Amino acid sequence: MQLQLFYEQEFEGAGDLAFLVNQTAQAVEEAFSTSFPKECYNVIVASEGLVRQLNRDFRHNDSVTDVLSFPLGAGDEITGEIYICWRRVESQAQEYGHSRQREFCFLLVHGILHLLGYDHGEEPNPEMRAMEEKILARLNLGRV
Repeated sequence: MQLQLFYEQEFEGAGDLAFLVNQTAQAVEEAFSTSFPKECYNVIVASEGLVRQLNRDFRHNDSVTDVLSFPLGAGDEITGEIYICWRRVESQAQEYGHSRQREFCFLLVHGILHLLGYDHGEEPNPEMRAMEEKILARLNLGRV
């Protein structure tokens, strides 16, 4: 699995997330005990405005959300995109009492799992949540 990090714009406090993105890709592969050689995802750290626009245009929900995942066509070099709203990373980290790094990685893992076929309705999927926690524990970012 390859993850490529992009910033829509500069975000105060975002720092260098490249290390976390690479560590997360490794932790996902370790958790599944397999590699995903064809999977190549763009990870875009985005503004509330862009995330709201994408949510409205593609999910018909005119609101800001924390993470959006989009699979791309088969045979494409990039197989999916994950948009993470940096302002939501900051606010949710504060709300839940943990670091921005943990919140960012949680949202990244959540987006990856959607692209790998995991889904949920209004309530979290227990299988998906267990996999998220397994991967975050490998990053030493599990729940305290």
